Amino acid sequence: MLRLNLTRPAAAYLKEKLNLTPDEEEIAIYGLQVIIYPLISLLSISLVGWLLGCLYTTLAATLTAAFLRLWSGGAHSRSPLTCTLLGAFVSPALGKISLVLAPLLSPFHLLLTIILGSLLSLFFVGRLAPVDSPAKPLLSPQYRQRMRRLSITSVFLIAAVQITLLATAEAPAVVLALSLGLWWQTFTLTRAGHRFATLIDEIISA
Repeated sequence: MLRLNLTRPAAAYLKEKLNLTPDEEEIAIYGLQVIIYPLISLLSISLVGWLLGCLYTTLAATLTAAFLRLWSGGAHSRSPLTCTLLGAFVSPALGKISLVLAPLLSPFHLLLTIILGSLLSLFFVGRLAPVDSPAKPLLSPQYRQRMRRLSITSVFLIAAVQITLLATAEAPAVVLALSLGLWWQTFTLTRAGHRFATLIDEIISA
């Protein structure tokens, strides 16, 4: 089985230089992952989006999904590197799709997409969020309720931003990218999203 972990060599180096215990080494690995992988993920997503000529729409989809994910949680890969690779594929794909499809949609159709897409996301977010993981369990019922309320509020905020952009700016592709980012993150809350994450894990670790 292939185990990809970019932080272990750095942690091993720190262990040797600082005489870390095994527990301290694991803490160092976790700390490096928290810092390094999100940065690598954003840089890789931005690079691929730039190469495909859809940087702005890629970032719009990425930031929308990340904003909702802060409160809603979602399916997680077993490996941070797998998450990085998946993000580098999915986010630019959403950005490119937005750039291609947006010119085909009238403002009315975009508004309809915003409304129907937001309602669909609200349905799943209201039922499923927040989704925890073994690495980030949600033990308190009060905390879960708070995260659910924030998740629902996030969907409304994203829709408000879209409607504002649609009414005031010539940015239909960005508006559509926001919807695709919202839908992708909503998908990660579902059983199908979890099965997809498991499948990607199995493919990469095979």
